[in-house]
Amino acid sequence: MTAARGVFIGQRKDRMGARLLMMLTCIRLAEDFGADYKVNWFPKGADAPELDTPSELFTQSWMDMHFLDAHAFDALTQDALPVWSFLGDKSPDRLQAHLAVGRSVLVEEGFEVLAFPWEDIETIRPRYRNFIHRIGFAEDIRAVMEQADARLSGQGVSAYHIRRGDILNGEPWKHTTWPAKIEPEELYEAHLEKTKGQTAIMFSDQPELIARFQSKFPQLLQMSDIADLSSLSRAKRDFLELYAMSRADQVIAPFISAFSMAAARISGQQRKVFREVLTEEEMQAANERMVQRLGKGADQFLNLSEAAHVYSKASFFLHGLGSEDRFDEAKMLVDPLLQAGADNAFLPLLQALNLFYLRDWAAALTLTEQALNNPNLWPEDHAVATALRAAILGGQKRRWMAAQTFGRAFWTKPLRPDVIIFGSRLVYRDQMSYRAMPPLDWVMLKSVRRPWFNYNSHVAQRKVLVRLPCNFDLLLLDWACLAIDQRAQRLASNAARLSLLLESMQSSTLLPEDVRMSPESAAFQGTKALIQLHLGEASLGQAIDTAQRAVQDLPDSALYLKRLAELLEQAGDIVSARLTMAEALACDPDNPFLIFAMGQFLTRNDAVEQGQNQIIQAADLDDNTAAIQGEAGQILLRRGDRQQARRYLKRARDLCPTFKKFSNQLKRAGGDG
Repeated sequence: MTAARGVFIGQRKDRMGARLLMMLTCIRLAEDFGADYKVNWFPKGADAPELDTPSELFTQSWMDMHFLDAHAFDALTQDALPVWSFLGDKSPDRLQAHLAVGRSVLVEEGFEVLAFPWEDIETIRPRYRNFIHRIGFAEDIRAVMEQADARLSGQGVSAYHIRRGDILNGEPWKHTTWPAKIEPEELYEAHLEKTKGQTAIMFSDQPELIARFQSKFPQLLQMSDIADLSSLSRAKRDFLELYAMSRADQVIAPFISAFSMAAARISGQQRKVFREVLTEEEMQAANERMVQRLGKGADQFLNLSEAAHVYSKASFFLHGLGSEDRFDEAKMLVDPLLQAGADNAFLPLLQALNLFYLRDWAAALTLTEQALNNPNLWPEDHAVATALRAAILGGQKRRWMAAQTFGRAFWTKPLRPDVIIFGSRLVYRDQMSYRAMPPLDWVMLKSVRRPWFNYNSHVAQRKVLVRLPCNFDLLLLDWACLAIDQRAQRLASNAARLSLLLESMQSSTLLPEDVRMSPESAAFQGTKALIQLHLGEASLGQAIDTAQRAVQDLPDSALYLKRLAELLEQAGDIVSARLTMAEALACDPDNPFLIFAMGQFLTRNDAVEQGQNQIIQAADLDDNTAAIQGEAGQILLRRGDRQQARRYLKRARDLCPTFKKFSNQLKRAGGDG
């Protein structure tokens, strides 16, 4: 008896757009590989309550044919494989064999048209436009779909998605910036002017905004011009707007917009961003009009929050690469918004940056403190404000405070571009005391540089630095245990970042002579070998040999002794490792970071109580590093000393208030988290 052929099973836990694209992908795969498809509409952990009643969208007969209940899903997925596991194959043979023996394929891809290496994606993409008609939509849904097709398909229509609504006005979203999700109205207006006379339709989660556009462009359509959806459920409205958008000849939207991206994919095309449909000159002129509108005051916007978010876009333009120094102008745009009571937590931070560029240290510090004291400030923005505070203190020659403040920012978000930019400025200008930071080869750090960041951050990089930023992964290479950010903790297994760090080291040998690294030096070779060990390009024995040469060359360097100790530990030579770690500590007996490292080493190697006591000692010596304070608090909590635990956990919480782990631990210790 031949086993039934396997099926493609689609599931997504998120919202309408991704689920529809997942289903279309299943339809495509089923057709091309001679199989059936099923849909698990209620996966565990789904977060879309508006989709809890699929009968609003689909006919019962279609759901009976394609929907899976939990029992059927479990049975079919016992020996299933995810579709991505076949994406590295060079032929369909393994996939066909997998299906032939009755095994299924799980499809969770929801934002890209899926194609295997042996397929041509450009021949697949256009087919998606018709696949949607294979889904058994309810009769009232299909009636509106037909109206949208009649009004929009093949008419040369441009569809615009303008994102506003909750991310501008709702809690907590309004309190951080969304540079990739929001575009100013002036860009939409520029394209509408450019294509005047052609049919266009606009979609937005803020109807007042569409009304404002229609007052300027009376021929601009909205969904209500196609069909009245006011009496329909949210799920129906969402789908029908998505479908109508997909019928346009081109979809123009912000860089990140799941809704418009799904509409474009469903239509079989790529969604476009403004830099693809406007010239550089047209975008420049539109951005200048945005600045002019901000200059006319908050009454030019729907509300203060919208004005604040549009300013956040304007700040990128005003401080962009190649722009003149427009710091005063930027400051003058923000002042009226703050005075009018704009309560977006990010706005004082953006104004503090303007004041920093103007070298008004005192005023910048005041606004930075205001931002940091706002409980609504998002974790990323909190780290940026902390790093900015460090840079301001550095500018005031308060080197110890600058180092402590930078340490708090760095260990919280060591991968944030703004933090690295401000840290590099402090290093290059010798504006922080290295004693407040863990042992590091700071001379090497000045030479080991990374490329400019090529994605958005609050800070205008080249307004802060002349040289390329330092590659602070050099600090994480030996001290990732102090990072709160879990991605930073995993540096040793991140090949992309390790490869960039290795490239940064190689590039350092080409710098001018006064900052050039010597590739023959033991320190350089030892660090290079450690990175190569993590990358699998050097053996543990080679790394130990080069680390030993570095120690011989730099016998008083706690950093290189600690590194050698950890390599010896990895090799299983615990006795030598412990002696070497003791030598590292002897170089600087009161250094809390070395004491903490020794404590961790002892804890790992069967001297738990002694190691834990060292960690607590480190926390008593250094009250500025959240990871050390938190670890000490956890030790005391496990020992049952809740009162003492609260002291350390409260300090950890205060050092890193946006990190819920410390707040939760403090609550468990009986404190106010």
